[in-house]
Amino acid sequence: MRFVDTIDGLNEVFKTDIPKNSVVLITGAAGTLKSGFTFQVLSNYLEQQDEYGLYVTLEQSKENHLQNMGSMGISLSNKLHISDFSDYRVQYDDFSDDLLGILEENILQFKKNVGEKCTCVAIDSLGALYSLLSVEPRDLRKNMYKMLETLRREEFTTFLILEEEKLSDMADSSTGMEGYLADGIIELGLHLKGNVANRYMRVRKMRASSHSMEPWILAVSDTGLKIYKGNF
Repeated sequence: MRFVDTIDGLNEVFKTDIPKNSVVLITGAAGTLKSGFTFQVLSNYLEQQDEYGLYVTLEQSKENHLQNMGSMGISLSNKLHISDFSDYRVQYDDFSDDLLGILEENILQFKKNVGEKCTCVAIDSLGALYSLLSVEPRDLRKNMYKMLETLRREEFTTFLILEEEKLSDMADSSTGMEGYLADGIIELGLHLKGNVANRYMRVRKMRASSHSMEPWILAVSDTGLKIYKGNF
C-alpha cells in the first residue's frame, strides 16, 4: 500500500508515491475536506501496513471528529490513534508558549510507547495551534522548523492541515511560511462556475515525486473520498 493508493483516483494524480519522512501541508478554505482527505490517507494506508500513526486534533473532540469522518464514509483504522488536544485550548491558555513543546513531547512519547513501527503523524490544525501561541512570527517559524526537524529525524511522515481564511481559488498560489517548511503542498479548494461548485485538489509541490499540477475534482461517496479528472 502506498499513500497514493488510499483515495480512489489519487494514484492518477501521482506517478510516484509521496516520499516517506516528508512534511506535507494540506491547505484550503473551510469546507474543502482537508481533515477528511488527511484522515482517509492515513487510515487506509495504515490499515494495509504493519505500521501505526497518530492523528492530533486541536479543533474537534475525538467523538465529533469520528462522527464527521463517518458521515463521509471514511472509516478509522485501529492502527491510527487519535490524540484529542481540543481541551488544551482551555487548559493551557496561560502556558501557550510551551504548547509546541507539549505537542512534540506527546508525539515522541506515543512513538516511544508504540516503537519504531510508528511512522505517521497528522496535526489538525495549524490554525488552532497558532491561536494558542503568543510568539512573534520569526520565533514561530524557528520553533516550527525545530519541531518538524525533530519529526523528520524520528522518521515520521507528517501531514499538517492549514485552513486559509479566504476562499481558495485556483489562480492564487500564495502560501505562508508553512510552504517553506513543507516538502509538499496539496491544495484543496472550491471551483465556482455559475451556480455549480466543485471541490478540487491539486498538488502544488511534492519534492522527489512525479505528479500532475492540474486540478482534479474531489468528491464524497458512500465509501469515502474520490478523485477524478474534471473539466475546469
